[in-house]
Parts: sequence; structure tokens; C-alpha cells
Amino acid sequence: MTAGSRPRAAMYVAGGISSVGTQMTMLALPWLVLETTGSAARTGLVYAVQVLPMALLGFVGGSVLQRLGARRTMLVADAARAPLVALVPILHATGALHLGTLLSLVALTGLFGVPYAASQRVLAMDLIGASPRALSQAYGVLDGIYNVAAVGGPALAGTLIALLGPATVLWIDAASYVASFLVLLTLVPRTAGGAAPAAQQHDVWAGLRYLRTDRFLGQAVISTVLFGFVLRVLAISLPLLAYTRFGHDARAGGLLVAGSGAGALLGSLVTYLVASRLDPVRLARTAMVLIALPLWFLLLPVPPAALVVAVAVSSAAVTVSNAPYAAIVSVRAPAGLLPSVIQTVITVGSIAGPLGLLLAGVLTDRVGIEACLLVVAVTASIATVNVLFALTRLVSDTTATPAPERTLGHV
Repeated sequence: MTAGSRPRAAMYVAGGISSVGTQMTMLALPWLVLETTGSAARTGLVYAVQVLPMALLGFVGGSVLQRLGARRTMLVADAARAPLVALVPILHATGALHLGTLLSLVALTGLFGVPYAASQRVLAMDLIGASPRALSQAYGVLDGIYNVAAVGGPALAGTLIALLGPATVLWIDAASYVASFLVLLTLVPRTAGGAAPAAQQHDVWAGLRYLRTDRFLGQAVISTVLFGFVLRVLAISLPLLAYTRFGHDARAGGLLVAGSGAGALLGSLVTYLVASRLDPVRLARTAMVLIALPLWFLLLPVPPAALVVAVAVSSAAVTVSNAPYAAIVSVRAPAGLLPSVIQTVITVGSIAGPLGLLLAGVLTDRVGIEACLLVVAVTASIATVNVLFALTRLVSDTTATPAPERTLGHV
């Protein structure tokens, strides 16, 4: 391994360890509440509090990232989350863990995780450079690590909870953050992912303002919001589809959800293999179409296996589209605003998620699962058409006024 590749490998390893810890915590914390109180309402509240900070404070995360820099932000996040998670089993063992205390610890843990994903992308660009294809591949690896953690983390946590109990699993989760911290501290240079200029460090809305002034990003971010909505609705709709269309068949529901996870992993592999060979714009165009098109098959009276394939293809395309889109954003945004812009895009993508979760159940109860799936397909198609127009505009602008640096290359 060369000296230049060692920091990149460390970034991937640290991200993987941290992601697995986060996913394990997502299951272990609610399970601890359910096991100790038997209350589904309290369990749901703990789960919601874990994901709420991104929707409420995502824009603030961009300002923190601007001020501290990517490497330091990741170090602070890991260093803070380790003791916060460890406090839960400590207080539980002493009988001092009350609901209000737990919710506070959960909220703080989620808060420190807000800028982590954006920090990884900023750090990747600093380590790799502004090559769109190399960035697409690197972002594909980061997405792949997250997808593996999203599938393997809960499964590992479930196994360990059954063997050791949720409190012990939380100790393991805390240790994972310590391990991630040590990898970043010792193997990633201090000069990587530095802070933004002082004038930009406290501007919470700098990224959002830039999106409003950039013609391509201002249009494309509308699709980011719509896709964020669609993915949340789809997450609820898949088990509801199996329940209503296939006679309450839990196996069909499990296959549909598994198909989504398998598709995401497949998409990560495809991204790694093709991202360095294909232009990001071309790759994004193809992937965007393949997100929306298979969702129309969910409306057809076909066997569960056909629906699993459709869900897997769409999910794979989501993963494939993320990497080139993030690369385009990274190359297009001014270097001084990059942390804030990336954090803003991630935050905007999560804003409509809670609405999607609420709307899916309401629509299904009132007008049926078919209407809910129609909303999914139509919304995804609108988002795809919008981003295709934005990419066409990007190609025209790049061809008309090619930039000497941070170029998107041949499109």
C-alpha cells in the first residue's frame, strides 16, 4: 500500500467501523427500552429521536464542518458518541436510566452524527483531488460501506442482543466509535480536510444560498427532496404491499425488503466497477431513469418475485446515482463552500422523509396501497425528469464555458 493510499484506506475503515456501530445502536437502544419497559410507544419515541437531529439541525452541521474541517469533525463526532452511548448501560446498571435521560443521550448521539457523512465526502475530495470519476468511485465505496453496515449492523446487533443482551451490545457500539477515532487520528494526516476560511465558518445558510444561485444545483436539489420523500414512502409501502396484496404473507414482505437491501449492495459494487470508467453525467442519467422506471411495475398484478427484482433494480440505481451526483456537486461547488454545500444537500434530502413516513400510512388506510404506490411512481418519475433536464443544462453550460479547473471533463 502506497503512502498516498493509506489515508484513503483509513478513511474507509474508520467509516465502516463507525457505520456498523451506528447501525447497531439504532437497534440496541430501542430494544433496551422495549425489554425494560414493554412500551411500544416509548420504543418508537427513542427510535424517532435518533433520526430527528438530521432533519432539525442538518444545516447547522454544515457550519460546524466549515469551522472544524472534515477530519476534526469526524474525530469530534466519534469521541463524543463513544461516552454518550457508554453512559446508557452504565446508568441502566445503576438503576438511574430514566426516559428523559435516555432521550437526551439519544438526541446528543444523533446530533454529533449529523455532519459525519458530509465530512467523509469532503475528506475524500481532499485526499483524492477534484477528478469527477475518481470521486464517483470513492463516493461509491463510502455508500457501499454504509449499505453493508445497514444490512450487517442490525443483523449483528440482533445476534449479539440474543446472546449478550442489549446493554452489552451498547458497550460494543461505544468501543466501535473509539476504534474509528483511533484509526482517523493515527492514519489520516492532520492537514487533510482542513477548515474553511474564517469568513465562511459561521455562515449556517451559506450552502443553501449557493444552491439558490447555481442553476444546476438549484434545480437538481428539487429532485433530491422528492427522492428523499419517495424512499421513505417506499420503505413503509413494501411490507404493506405484501400484507394487502399477497394475503398477509410475511415471507413476501421479507423478500421485498431484502430485495431493497440486496439492490443497494449490488449498486455499490456496480458503482465501484464502472465509476472510474464512465463520465459522472452519463452515469447519473442512466441511474436516474432506472430509479423511477421499475417502480411502475409495483402497480402491476405480477408475482412477488417480479416485484423483488423491480425493487432491487430501483434500489441499486439509487446507490449508483448517489456517487456521480455527489461528485458533480463536489466539483461544482467553490472549495471554500464545499462542506456547507454537501451538508445542505444531505440535509435537504432528509427533510421530506418524515412527511413520507406519515403520508404512506394515511394514504394506505384511506385509499389503499395501490394509490400509495402510484404516488411513489409518479413522484419518482417527476424527480427523474427534473434532474435529467438539470443535467442537460449542466452539459450545455460546461460546453459553452469550460472551466480550466475543477472541470467535469468530457460530457
